[in-house]
Amino acid sequence: MSVSVSIFTPTYNRAHILGRAYQSLLAQTCKDFEWVIADDGSSDNTAELVKSWQAEAPFPIRYFQFPHRGKPYAMRDGFQKCEGKYLYELDSDDEMVPTAVERGLALWASLDHPEEYHDVNAWGWIPELNQPTGQPFPDNINDLPVSRQRALNKKLSKGHCGEQRSFRVTRHCQEYPFPIPEGLTFIPENAFWDRIYCDYKRFYTNEFFMLYHWQEQPDSLLKTVKDARPAYFYYLYHLNEIYPRDPYATPANRARSWIGICYAARRSKFSLGRIEKDLSYSTDKVFCALFYLPIALAQKVYP
Repeated sequence: MSVSVSIFTPTYNRAHILGRAYQSLLAQTCKDFEWVIADDGSSDNTAELVKSWQAEAPFPIRYFQFPHRGKPYAMRDGFQKCEGKYLYELDSDDEMVPTAVERGLALWASLDHPEEYHDVNAWGWIPELNQPTGQPFPDNINDLPVSRQRALNKKLSKGHCGEQRSFRVTRHCQEYPFPIPEGLTFIPENAFWDRIYCDYKRFYTNEFFMLYHWQEQPDSLLKTVKDARPAYFYYLYHLNEIYPRDPYATPANRARSWIGICYAARRSKFSLGRIEKDLSYSTDKVFCALFYLPIALAQKVYP
């Protein structure tokens, strides 16, 4: 049975909280979706719980068990299992508002040139605080240049947690490479989305698709670690792969990445020679050489 939306949930040992997400799917006013669960090697009773839901749910639930390798792998491999035209990522500890699927599909149907877009994007709602995860978008945001949209999106998240969720084109999520550095189990997933945004526009809405429970314990797929290598490879990927093909990348974007990669390199005990070997473009090498020593000195004063 074909569906319009694949609701995608990566999870790891979250059986105690996953039922809340399931209940929010049962409450959807439009059932034109499947639920794709990518289990990153859970050792709790997630498999048994999902099996019981599969027997009763009024929508397809497809469950895939992968080796425990980290969220990027669960996303990369799980995306390939999604069969809907659109993909919505539902974290294991969040919920969808009852009209989310209905409104997401309606907004996509309202676009004059949907082939130009990657996603329909919205802030979430924090029920514990009775406030959104970001400030409202201006009414004209979808008429603004992409560079201005990006600046506004960043500005409106300040003072808030900034969490957003989108109804994305599944094909894009499957066809673009997901950067996973060798030897790591995590890299900020914006490295993946930012690559897609080089080629497609975003549609912004002030409707809410997600209930975001900000006080929940951290997702076990995203444990906080002191390892700075994910940040190093995040900036490296932007400098080597994203900015050269992003017509909207600004000098400020690059400057933040030069500083960021030098800072992360120092924390990872990578030398300037390692940075220059990893970078592809001479301009980036020159500016990183300029920033590296001042950052090294600053870290000695403020470790």
